[in-house]
Amino acid sequence: MILRKYSVFFVLFFLFVFCLGASETKDGYIRMLIDEKTGRFELSFLTDPEKTKYTQLFYKNGNTTFLDINVGGVYYRLGDSREFAARVDIENEEPVVFYESEFLTVKTSFTPVKTVSSPNANGIRITINIINKSEDEPDVGLRLVIDTVLGEGRKNVPFVTENINIRNEKIIEGSSDEKYWISRGKDISLMGSIADPYDSSAKKPDYLHFANWKKLSDVPWKASYHEGRSFNKLPYSVGDSAVSYYWEPVILKMGRTLTYTVYLTTEDSEWYNQDIKKGQVKPVVPNRGIFEDKFPEIIEEPATVIPEPQEQNEQSGYSMEQIEKEAREMSVLTGENYNIVVLRMLQNTLNKFISGDITLNEHDLLQIDLAIDKYGKIQE
Repeated sequence: MILRKYSVFFVLFFLFVFCLGASETKDGYIRMLIDEKTGRFELSFLTDPEKTKYTQLFYKNGNTTFLDINVGGVYYRLGDSREFAARVDIENEEPVVFYESEFLTVKTSFTPVKTVSSPNANGIRITINIINKSEDEPDVGLRLVIDTVLGEGRKNVPFVTENINIRNEKIIEGSSDEKYWISRGKDISLMGSIADPYDSSAKKPDYLHFANWKKLSDVPWKASYHEGRSFNKLPYSVGDSAVSYYWEPVILKMGRTLTYTVYLTTEDSEWYNQDIKKGQVKPVVPNRGIFEDKFPEIIEEPATVIPEPQEQNEQSGYSMEQIEKEAREMSVLTGENYNIVVLRMLQNTLNKFISGDITLNEHDLLQIDLAIDKYGKIQE
C-alpha cells in the first residue's frame, strides 16, 4: 500500500531506504513515517515478519506527538506554527526534519539504534539541534510530547522506570537516578531515555511530566501538575497517557547551537544501564558529538495546585455526597455492588454534562475524576 503524504525509512542492520511513498517490506524492523507537511513522525516495530505485521510504538496519529519551542516566553508548536516552515530532507542516508524561521532553525535528525538484546536495529536516536540565526540572544526552551499508548488499558501500569510504577500523574526530574521509562504493551514495549545511554556528558531533560495527553496538548508549554491525579481529563479523554520532556529556557548566543537527544527503542534495560565510563558495553551508534555550549541545569518544580471550589451554577445536579448516599441505598435495595453503582452514577452525571443538561465547573470535574479513579481501583 502506498501512502503518498509520508516519507519513510526502513531500518535493517543500519541500512536506510528513504522514499516519498511507503511500502511494506519483510526486511524492516523499525518503520518510521514522517509527514512532509508537519515534520511529525510515527514509529512502529515489525512484530510478525512472516505476516509483515507492524505494531505502533506510540499513538498512530503522528500529529499527537510533537515539539514545542519557547523563545523568550513566546511559544511555537512546530508543524502548526506559520513562523516555522517544515522541510524533510536526507543527510548521511538518514532522514532529517528542518523547521525554519527568520531567527531559528530547529533540526531534528533520526539515527537507527540496535541495543544489546536485539539482533537488528530496534529503535531510533532523535537528535534535536536549535540554531540561532539572529543577532539576538534569546532564552530558548524545548519540550517533546510523546503520545504513548502501549501501557494503556484496564489494570495496566501506564509507565514503569527502574524504581517506580507510574499509575498516576508524575514528574521525574532529570537529576534523578532514573535512566529510562517503559510503556509496556501485550506484545511489545516502548522504552525512552531519561539519561543518554551512550553519552554521559549529554544534557538531560530538566524534567519529564507523565500525564493525560490532552492535558499536556492543550497548553503551549507547562501543564499544571497534580501529583497522583489519574490519566483522565474528563469528560472526553479517559486513560490517555503521554510523557512530556522539558528542557528549560537557556540563553542561546548568536550563531550557537543547543543540542538535545532522546532514544526510543524496544525494551532493553541492560543497554540503558550500561556503564559508559568504564566502557563495558560497546555503543552501537556513532558518537553524537560534543555540545557547543555547556549550560547549568535549571530545574523548576511545578507546584501542586488544586482549584478551589467555585460557586455551583443553579443548573448543577452534581453532589458527590448525594451520589454516594443514593448509591448506598440502591446497593441495599438491589444487592448490586456499591462501587459499580457509584461508577455508573458518575458516568450518568458526565453524560448529562455533555448533553448540556447540567453545568459542571473545573472543581466538579476534578472531584469526579478522583472519584472514578478511587472507586475503579476498589472495584479492581
